[in-house]
Amino acid sequence: MSHHDPRNSTARIYQTVTHVGIKPSPVMAIFSSKGPNIITPDIIKPDITAPGVNILAAWSPFATDVTAGNSLDYNMISGTSMSCPHVAAVSALLKSVHPNWTPAMIKSSIMTTATITDNTGDLIKNEDSTEATPFDYGSGHIDPIAAVNPGLIYDFNTSDLINLLCSSGATVSQLKNLTTTPVYCKNPPTASYNFNYPSIGVANLTGNLSVYRTVTYIGEGPAVYHSILEITGVKASVYPNVIRFQKSGEKMTYRIDFEAYKSSNGSFEFGSLTWMNNLHRVRSPIAVNVVQI
Repeated sequence: MSHHDPRNSTARIYQTVTHVGIKPSPVMAIFSSKGPNIITPDIIKPDITAPGVNILAAWSPFATDVTAGNSLDYNMISGTSMSCPHVAAVSALLKSVHPNWTPAMIKSSIMTTATITDNTGDLIKNEDSTEATPFDYGSGHIDPIAAVNPGLIYDFNTSDLINLLCSSGATVSQLKNLTTTPVYCKNPPTASYNFNYPSIGVANLTGNLSVYRTVTYIGEGPAVYHSILEITGVKASVYPNVIRFQKSGEKMTYRIDFEAYKSSNGSFEFGSLTWMNNLHRVRSPIAVNVVQI
């Protein structure tokens, strides 16, 4: 039995090959940030998912322990920190096409146009092959081209955000730190599940509950949108189930009635509401936790 002499070892470096068309893709990485949202449970987190694995990107040339003391101009890393700049770039793209859009409008267009299917046509899966949920990918995988023309937008302003903070128990002094002028909460505060967010979450459903959302039409000329409501574990219906617009900028409010018929045992029931016509699909994920019938 002879041991190999390391001085005679040889190695071969092959030319790099780029693999494209890997199936299935995308897949949710094991390290990806997961919901539910602990701080504000009525708001589904994450909002969105974007490419974050083995991303080649510009890197600070400042040598650190991370780069083993080497100065690098580019590096290949994975993490939510790589997903984030993809979303920032898509936001910049949308702002260049729509200079007057607010952050809320940009967020809405990104979330409502995201895709939940992979390149095999199946629903996006986790790395362990289980089916992913809104607590894995939020509204889905980012689709920059679809986001440019979302059809409808869920807009919100500063007073809506203050109402959300109020519903989470913010004090007058905490709010004053943000606004510099004193603001007071409505009594009772607007429920956080009625914050006009592009996704729909109800963390504590007891019996019956109605959730309200307002969509702003940003198309040209008259339009009709039909609703598709899908959810398991609770009864739900949307009113009106068809919405009509005459001109750009018009707003319409709809409501979803949820009715509990069995307890969720602490795990959320998932679904979605999509407003669609022959041009657009405006999709909101739904997460509902039934705590009492």
